[in-house]
Amino acid sequence: METKKKILVVDDKGINRYMLGGIFREEYEVIEAAGGQKAIDIIAEDSKNLAVVLLDILMPVIDGFGVLEYMKQKNLLESLPVVIVTDDDSEETSDRAFDYKVADIVIKPFEPRIIRRRVQNIIELYTYRDKYGNGV
Repeated sequence: METKKKILVVDDKGINRYMLGGIFREEYEVIEAAGGQKAIDIIAEDSKNLAVVLLDILMPVIDGFGVLEYMKQKNLLESLPVVIVTDDDSEETSDRAFDYKVADIVIKPFEPRIIRRRVQNIIELYTYRDKYGNGV
């Protein structure tokens, strides 16, 4: 039996983790982190088995940019896609996130079937790229 791919959902609000997890739980193993430090710990331990990180930006202590900075320092952003899921729709936040080469940004509130499709497309793209190289 093939094991499910893992998705890491990072958000300080439990309702957001619950909603995102519910969208993906049928097809993926959903791992939740309530903050940036927990996300960093999970990524440090299990980055090779994660298919994607769904990351909120606005969190106390270590925010989403702190997680992105950690991933950048560890050279993980090329192999582990990050989708920002936030209610901060400012151009400054979008520009800063894309400077980290995030795969996509989804603004809350989101349409479940749209975010499911976008995330699945990103996972497929990264899987294909890892399998066949970056010359796609």
